[in-house]
Amino acid sequence: MAIRRNSFVNLTGSLVGLVLFAALTPLYFHVIGSERYGILAIIWAFLSFFAAFDFGMGSALTFKVASEVRGDVQRQAEYFWTAMSISLPVGLVMGSILFGLVGGGLGSLFHLSEAVQAELIHSAPALLGIGACTILLSTAGGLLRGREYFVTNAVLTALALALSILLPVLAAVFIAPALDILILAMLTSRIIVVGSAILFGQFVVLEGRRPKVSASAARSLVGYGAWSSLNGVIELTISSADRFIMGAVAGPAAVGYYSVPSSVIARVMIFPTSIGGAALPQLAARPPEEETILARKIIRMVAMMTPCFVAGIFLAEPFLRLWMGASFAKVATLPMQILLPAFWLEGISAILFYRLLAQGRPRTSAMVVAIILLPYCALIYYLAGIWGVAGGAAGYLGRNMMFVGGRGTATRAWRMLAETVGVDFVLLIVALAACVLALPAQPPLAVGVIITGASIALTLKRRPPEFDRMVHDFARRIGIERPIPAAGGGTDV
Repeated sequence: MAIRRNSFVNLTGSLVGLVLFAALTPLYFHVIGSERYGILAIIWAFLSFFAAFDFGMGSALTFKVASEVRGDVQRQAEYFWTAMSISLPVGLVMGSILFGLVGGGLGSLFHLSEAVQAELIHSAPALLGIGACTILLSTAGGLLRGREYFVTNAVLTALALALSILLPVLAAVFIAPALDILILAMLTSRIIVVGSAILFGQFVVLEGRRPKVSASAARSLVGYGAWSSLNGVIELTISSADRFIMGAVAGPAAVGYYSVPSSVIARVMIFPTSIGGAALPQLAARPPEEETILARKIIRMVAMMTPCFVAGIFLAEPFLRLWMGASFAKVATLPMQILLPAFWLEGISAILFYRLLAQGRPRTSAMVVAIILLPYCALIYYLAGIWGVAGGAAGYLGRNMMFVGGRGTATRAWRMLAETVGVDFVLLIVALAACVLALPAQPPLAVGVIITGASIALTLKRRPPEFDRMVHDFARRIGIERPIPAAGGGTDV
């Protein structure tokens, strides 16, 4: 019950950001223009990259609090404030690096107009503060996840997403669509959320225990966190490479056309990450046999999204045409169709990543992403240079295939993956092939209906019992169904 409940809470919080993103992105894109939106997408990628430079304090806190000091609040306070004391100077350093990157060569690299380049330089001081807030928020979230305060974590996630979208949009509309104004609004949103997270952690989670910093806690955290951080740095380098390489090869406007569909589909990742994040403390606390059973069920739960991805491949063009306009859809439809199976693979890969962390193997995870880094960068550089935005999307698909392959090998999960999601992946590839073969037109409606219907039928037939329980939980929460007795047996999801 715990994982289902916590997954539901995580998912609900993240959906707020998805709704706001869908509602405000067209306004945001058209008010600030494709060049500024592309630059902001690159800055967001930098911030995601720098979030990994917390020395793994967030993931280390989650692991230590969930396993080693689960019942000792004073030790948890010691770990928390030690982690925050490490994260603050690291955050200031990262903010300084971001300051130098933005005020230095970014404008020259992407051949920006003089007006936009001047706005970037003026925004650099705010980026110093954003860098520090990003690291501190990542660390504070580790405590909440380790203590399973998923409701609070979901509220803070929703607040962060809402303010990070809403405040810049309001600033663009009512003040000016200049980058320095937009980035200052982003800083304001992060200060509000970081302050809330720290106050709640100290006075509610830790019950006001006296802050304490210790060398032994630092060694323990860094021992786990260093590998986790290295994993995050390399993985985010890989995740950000598409935008950086495309910006250098095809220009910031191409990044804008790529980032909008990519950002839309990325929001669907709230489902696997909500389940994986909720499951991490449970996976870490179970013996190997039970951990494998639970992981299999979680992967099958994530695969319940498959019909949405299959249908999305066929509906990409009308969706983009209605949402962003015909001229935008003409450029972005094929990239979105390619990105849908890519993000499906990313959802499966995310569960394998959480398995490695729960097994105490951040070093293995870091080695997997390190092996993938250079081949992926070479692949996306080559494909983006040939096919532009669609080539970047194809490179991203290749990246996630490599992730699933590497993490599947590390966790010895190939048989599990073949049994649980093999058919789902085949249907995604068939749907993508049908759309590509029909270019420049769209595939016949009957083809889309048949393939999507087959995906729905197979998914429902192979659904795990825990999916029905989650649906019943959801129905009961919104008041449309009375509670039913839980099915007996099995590991709870």
